Amino acid sequence: MSAASPGRDGRGLSVRGMVIGLALVLLVAGAGGIAWRLLGSAGHGDDLTALAEREAAAPVLPVAADRAAALEFPRRDGGGWLVEERRLPAGGRPDRDLLAVMTALCDGPRSGRAVSALPRGTRALAAFLDAERGVAVVDFSGELVLRHPGGSAAEAATLGTILRTLAANFPQVATCTILVEGRQPSTLGGHLDLSRPLAPRRWR
Repeated sequence: MSAASPGRDGRGLSVRGMVIGLALVLLVAGAGGIAWRLLGSAGHGDDLTALAEREAAAPVLPVAADRAAALEFPRRDGGGWLVEERRLPAGGRPDRDLLAVMTALCDGPRSGRAVSALPRGTRALAAFLDAERGVAVVDFSGELVLRHPGGSAAEAATLGTILRTLAANFPQVATCTILVEGRQPSTLGGHLDLSRPLAPRRWR
């Protein structure tokens, strides 16, 4: 009785069948994957093209850059005004730029030849600017009134540093209303009237 050939017995047929079956499964799966990718690309090609076109056509927004600002402070020797140039972050809107300028003004001068005309601790709380109408509103903290030394010269210096700086940086502004803690004061110390809008250009 001769030995059976490995390819003819049950075990040989089983192993061969498993190999052939596995190959068929891989072949079918591979073909299905290729077909799925082809169908998917055919179904979404237009969407991908449209998306790429929209991204290419989307406007590129400019990155906010610094802007030059001119701050005006009274000279220490009393001889007029000293202008300090600053680079301030651009806010992207006129009211934000105005608030940044007034905040820098509250920080005081860097030069020893000038003095701050705003009472210590004064902060710029908010600002509004309508460029088309030429109207500005600046709101300061209570120190502007509570810590003001008084006197007509000191009041003129305080209003002068605010309004001159405003006119230098926003020449389109025709009138400015000064608020303190959200309210319009009648005066800082009893000498100059703040109950009505002021004209910044008249202070230059």
